[in-house]
Amino acid sequence: MSASTITDRIPVVVLAGFLGAGKTTFMREILPLLAAGPRPPYVILNDFLNAEVDSATLREFTDEVRAIAAGCVCCDAADGLVDALDAVPVDIRPVVLIEANGTTDPYPLLEVITADPQLAGRFGPVRQVVVMNESRWQKRWFPWDRRLERAQLQTASHIHTNRGHKASPRQQHRVRQDIATHNPRAVHTTPTRLAAELAGELPPQTKPAAVAVSSAGHAHHHAAARIDMPPLTEDQLRRWLAALPRDILRVKGVARLAGEGGVRHFQRTDDPDEPPHLMKGALPPETNPCAILIGPAVDAGAVEELLHAIIDSTKR
Repeated sequence: MSASTITDRIPVVVLAGFLGAGKTTFMREILPLLAAGPRPPYVILNDFLNAEVDSATLREFTDEVRAIAAGCVCCDAADGLVDALDAVPVDIRPVVLIEANGTTDPYPLLEVITADPQLAGRFGPVRQVVVMNESRWQKRWFPWDRRLERAQLQTASHIHTNRGHKASPRQQHRVRQDIATHNPRAVHTTPTRLAAELAGELPPQTKPAAVAVSSAGHAHHHAAARIDMPPLTEDQLRRWLAALPRDILRVKGVARLAGEGGVRHFQRTDDPDEPPHLMKGALPPETNPCAILIGPAVDAGAVEELLHAIIDSTKR
C-alpha cells in the first residue's frame, strides 16, 4: 500500500488511564460531539472480559462500536486490535477511538499502531489522551501500578484531568508537578476541545504520541474474574459493591433487579471516597447479568459467597 497523505489518513485517538480514571465517561461525552461533526466516531473498546457490556452503553451514541474482550491490546489482544483496525471502513472517513483497559502499557500499544507499515499508511496522526484522576494519582497500593500510571502520562499527547475537587491542595500540587516533570509538552484537553480539534475547528494541538524503545516493565499483575449475577434489589447491589475488598481495583457489570425487572449497569473503583455508581440501562443482547472484577488476586468464589450472604441477610 502506498503511503497516503496525512489528510487522507484516518485519525486515531488512544484513550488511556488507570482503572477507574474516567475513560468511559470521557468517551460518552465526546461521542455525541463527534457524531455531529464531519468525521463520525468508530470505537474500538478493550476492557478485559467486560468489553461487550460496556459497548452496549456506547451504542446509544454510535453504531460503530467493536469490542475486543481480552486482556490488554498492548500484548495478548494485539492481534485483535490489528484485525479491528483492518476492519475500519474507509468510506465513512471516521475518527477511530481506542479505549484501552486501565492496565495497558502504552508503549507497545502505540508501537502496534505506528510500526506496521500498512496501518501507518492508513491511520494517523495518533493522539494519546490520558485521563488522570487527580484524587487518586500515584496513590495506588502497588509500585507497578504507580509505574504504569507514570508511563501512561509520559507517552500522552493530551491530558484530561478530573476529580480535582476531591483532591487536597497538596495533592493538586503534586499532580501539576508530575505533569511538569514527566510530560510538560502534553496538551490539556476536554471532550469539547478534542472534538473541535478532530473536526478541524481548532488548529492541531498535538505532538505525535511518543513511542519509546522500552516499556514500563509491563507484567500481568492483574487478573480478571467473571461471576454471574442473580436477581437482586438495588440496595443489595450497593451493599455488595461497598463490601468488596479494596484490593479489587475495579468492578463493572450489569444486573437485573428483582421484582420490578429493571436493569442496572454498575461500577466501583478502589477509591474509598467514590461510592459505587449505578445507571439504568438495558441488558445487552446475548449477555447474561454478570460482574467483572479486576485486581492483583481475585477470589471469585469468595465474592460470590459475599454476594449471596448479603442477599440472604437482607431477606430476613
